[in-house]
Amino acid sequence: MKIIFRVRHILWRVLGFDYDMLLNKTNFTLLKDDKHSYIETGTYDNGAIVWRWTDSKLKIGKYCSIAHNVNFIMDEAFHTQSNVTNYPLNNRIKHLNENIKKIKQSEGITVGNDVWIGMGAYIMPGVKIGNGAVIAANAVVTKNVDDYEVVGGVPAKHIRTKHNQEKIKKLNEIAWWEWDKRLIEDKIAEFYLTIEEFIKKNEQK
Repeated sequence: MKIIFRVRHILWRVLGFDYDMLLNKTNFTLLKDDKHSYIETGTYDNGAIVWRWTDSKLKIGKYCSIAHNVNFIMDEAFHTQSNVTNYPLNNRIKHLNENIKKIKQSEGITVGNDVWIGMGAYIMPGVKIGNGAVIAANAVVTKNVDDYEVVGGVPAKHIRTKHNQEKIKKLNEIAWWEWDKRLIEDKIAEFYLTIEEFIKKNEQK
């Protein structure tokens, strides 16, 4: 093993990289390889990245489309907890009293079903993204996103809502993402109807 490590060190130095730094100081992994992420049926990504400094859960629903270089930031997000300082004192100082320990941290990221996240977007700690939402390319999402809401920019802001609240309610009741895969395949033509026609064919009577 020692010979293998020495060879690696030599090769990485020749290539201009610090091998130890690369192994020990990088805190990211591909979404598909992240052991604390839960990804449901039908969801795919084209090279999304999870940056992780905590074991908090990243939960992604069904039939989501996640573009290349989307970044999920899995951190405690303590920088904004104080009005006085940006420094995360409560997770940098070892001996804290019980009151300070109770300060709530941002916990995990939750992505609903049928969500589209564009290339280069950043999803920050504690964010919840609703069903059917769209996150524009290069957006930095710092706040929750509602069902079927379209957001974009830095920080991400509301652009529009895809449907009115009545249609959103009915789409969530239909919850096509919960259908059996064979049923989705059988009904695929219906997904290209108008939203009104789709709801009429599939709403609960």
